[in-house]
Amino acid sequence: MPAAPPIAPAPWAASARLRLREFSAHDVDDLVRMHRDPRVRAQLVDDLPLDDAATASRFVAGLQQFYRRHEGQGIWCAERAVPPDADSLAEARAAHAAGEIGDQLLALVAAPEWRFAGWFSLVHVKDDPAEIEIGARLQPDAWGGALALDGGEWLLARAFAEPRRARVFGYCDPANRSAAHCLRVLGFSGLGLAPYNGQQAARFMLARAHWRHWHALPRRERLRRLRTD
Repeated sequence: MPAAPPIAPAPWAASARLRLREFSAHDVDDLVRMHRDPRVRAQLVDDLPLDDAATASRFVAGLQQFYRRHEGQGIWCAERAVPPDADSLAEARAAHAAGEIGDQLLALVAAPEWRFAGWFSLVHVKDDPAEIEIGARLQPDAWGGALALDGGEWLLARAFAEPRRARVFGYCDPANRSAAHCLRVLGFSGLGLAPYNGQQAARFMLARAHWRHWHALPRRERLRRLRTD
């Protein structure tokens, strides 16, 4: 009798507005849709054609094997919390106060809807397997907020949970100023350009000692210090 497939872990909460989980087959359509957006493609530093459904399907299947071979690392599906409609929530609360609905139904209405937002990654650097890098790829409706920082902080905590991990790297398209700013807010320092997946990318590094100091500061203070540097 064949062994049952492993059960994927429950989503991890990176913040109240972001959760991460393992990719599964039902995410293929969302991956394809994201990679068909020209705004996303313009910022890629790899040429994997994930805008093709067959390629995206193989990519997800490979990730599912990767999760089991390299526990603690991976490329994880990101979902953002979308609050319930304000009018619907107000009606549900009024009905609850009137005794027309119970606690369980009210909680169901008040719960956020979790929508696909892209991915976050924690993997070994391709050209230097002794080192590790964090990354993110978000679809445009998730840009401009704090999701990238929420996810980045979660990734760094996971990376530095390994006691021997001395540093973490990050890479982005040299023209992607938003990604570079996010890495700096997370504490990374720029190292100039470096080869990456056959292209040139901006390279960043964060040492454990600086991470400990920097992440003890409130995010607002980190932003203030970056503006005054």
